[in-house]
This record gives sequence, C-alpha cells and structure tokens, in this order.
Amino acid sequence: MNPAFIYRHTMTSEVLVVDMQGAKDLEAARPYWKLLHSINSVEVLNYIIGLTPRQRNRYINSLTKNP
Repeated sequence: MNPAFIYRHTMTSEVLVVDMQGAKDLEAARPYWKLLHSINSVEVLNYIIGLTPRQRNRYINSLTKNP
C-alpha cells in the first residue's frame, strides 16, 4: 500500500497531497491543516488514468472538497 494524505489549509484553502512523513509534520500544525482524505496513491492513479477528462476533474474535486 502506498498511502497518501490530502490536506486543506483552513485559511488559504491550499491543497497538499503528502506522504506519511508529511502527514506527521502537518498534524503538528493541526489548527491550520485539515485532513480531507487518506488514499492509496497507486490505486487512485490507476483509477484516474481510465477516466475521461470530465470524470477525472469531478473525481479530483470530490477528493479536495471538504467532506
């Protein structure tokens, strides 16, 4: 498994995708960064490759919006 974590900055809305170490660093700055999703990066990339551009954009938007 290749975990990746998607975070959004609470004030700037910047989105970051980080590995395990990056997630630990962002958890230390918890008030500013909100965890949106944890994903298996290889499976997600494999899934995205098979989508049309419209489906791909929809899927990426669903991962980066607040749950």
